[in-house]
Amino acid sequence: MPATQFDAQSTARWYAEEHRKTDPGVVAVYYLPKNAGEREIRLLEVNNLIGERNDRALEPIDFGIDRGMDTEHTLFILDVTPDQWQRIQAGQLPLPGNWSLDGKVSL
Repeated sequence: MPATQFDAQSTARWYAEEHRKTDPGVVAVYYLPKNAGEREIRLLEVNNLIGERNDRALEPIDFGIDRGMDTEHTLFILDVTPDQWQRIQAGQLPLPGNWSLDGKVSL
């Protein structure tokens, strides 16, 4: 199948807007493009309605979108609490794998 042009940042912005509409706990959304694949969107969502998970490493949820179609892409969402977000920014809590805050875009 021919690949269609894919604008990850505008698609990320659309997902962020939709998540804000459906989840009242989302207080901030960041698009993290560094080290992401060509058709991969990484969103970090600060959510004040989720429980703290201090005993486990942070793990994003993988949403494969339109698998097998020319609009195929992967959406990873990492939900964190406001406290976890503060610790991530302070370098006290690591992001998963090769995720990075370098080049983050507030959506």
